[in-house]
Amino acid sequence: MSKHQQASIHIRCDEKLANEFKQAVEQNGYTKSLVIRELMQEYIDNPKKLNLASEQETIKQVMEKEEIEKIEPLKDMTSDDLLKLAIRMAQKHI
Repeated sequence: MSKHQQASIHIRCDEKLANEFKQAVEQNGYTKSLVIRELMQEYIDNPKKLNLASEQETIKQVMEKEEIEKIEPLKDMTSDDLLKLAIRMAQKHI
């Protein structure tokens, strides 16, 4: 029998979002890992369902919104914008 190799994925997110996610999955009798794995598979099966903007589009929107200088495009991004950008970048490398 061949064993499947395991991999870990670490993400950064707002503490409030992490706590709300933990509470929601526990209230429904699941684990965070199970829900994330299911969401990952759902995204693989239907990548267009989420209709996400590209990293370039996200950075452009943030730059326009907050008038960030092009030299330091990530410096003043909000935590939500950084999280969205990190998720998009991770999805391209999964």
